[in-house]
Amino acid sequence: MGKFDKLEQDKAISRSVIGSLDDDKLINAKEFITRLLEYRKSKKLFDTYITGVKDALDYNGSDKIYVEYRLDGTVTGRLSNAGYSAGEHNKGISFHTLPRETKFNIRDYVVAPKGWKFITADMKAMELRVIAHLAKEKNMAKAFQDKVDLHYYSASMTFNKPVNKITKEERQIAKEVSFLTIYGGTEVTLSQRRGISLKKAKSIIDGWMATFPAIPVYMEKVHNFVMENEYAYTIFGRRRNLPNVRSTAKWIVGEALRQGLNFTVQSAASDTLVCCLLGLNEDLKKSGLRSKIIATVHDSVELIAPEDEVEETIKLLYYHMMEYPYIQEHFGFKYSVPLEVEIMVGDSFGSGTEYHVKN
Repeated sequence: MGKFDKLEQDKAISRSVIGSLDDDKLINAKEFITRLLEYRKSKKLFDTYITGVKDALDYNGSDKIYVEYRLDGTVTGRLSNAGYSAGEHNKGISFHTLPRETKFNIRDYVVAPKGWKFITADMKAMELRVIAHLAKEKNMAKAFQDKVDLHYYSASMTFNKPVNKITKEERQIAKEVSFLTIYGGTEVTLSQRRGISLKKAKSIIDGWMATFPAIPVYMEKVHNFVMENEYAYTIFGRRRNLPNVRSTAKWIVGEALRQGLNFTVQSAASDTLVCCLLGLNEDLKKSGLRSKIIATVHDSVELIAPEDEVEETIKLLYYHMMEYPYIQEHFGFKYSVPLEVEIMVGDSFGSGTEYHVKN
């Protein structure tokens, strides 16, 4: 039997099996697969964040967990954290991977001491603000300056509809395209994620690019630089060598170009946060506040503060994360787009509610 005949036979068997399944069996199969995936997810959470943390607490002999921060822990230049090493064993947890769940939020077990509050300050859309600055993209910069929802704005322009007619799904698609740009995704990626045709996916991406025309120009500029010099660099001076652009395999070259573009954005966003942390830490010490920086998660910083210091601590957070004096002093530049911060305050990492400083 030839390969073609075997393929046709397999198709016929598949059609026969599928045709013999009634609706109830298909529904039961779907429910089983859904529950199996939920079980696997829960087991990973339990093994990593319940059993793993319990082992770390037992080893530490206290009610505290620790992480190890690494300025050079990723090839993207992004700050990373991981469990620290204790002899032959890894202890602690990777704090930034604590998932955010709407039900049974596992972040709730990271709590502030009694009489203190847990503060999370998140830089909103930091990577998109970085690429807007790097590309000198006026439409995106204006959206940030006017404090409009960028994803509703880009969806409106992409789908040629008024903002108030944009659906949540269309907003989500526009958001995905925004980050696909940074991470080097294509219409294939969008097609697979959304279950739409390649033609439609390409049309959506082309519409997004037309809304922010300076972005594809910047992408091409970075790609050309990497092809010529075999490395990419950031506004903070970090450099990533990318010799694979000399490969004879097109997909390897494409991956190197994607990595170069992503590096210029993701690394700069991470270093912005690191500089904000340095300035904030200095001012916390100078002010005599007891508030402490305890962690950083992607584009956010986590602190604990006595209840009577929350307001003053948050004012310092706003200053360092929106005005970033450390960057201006040591690197001599200002972003051409405003930075924005969302503050959450609660008794634990997972229980915070949005906080606004009193006027």
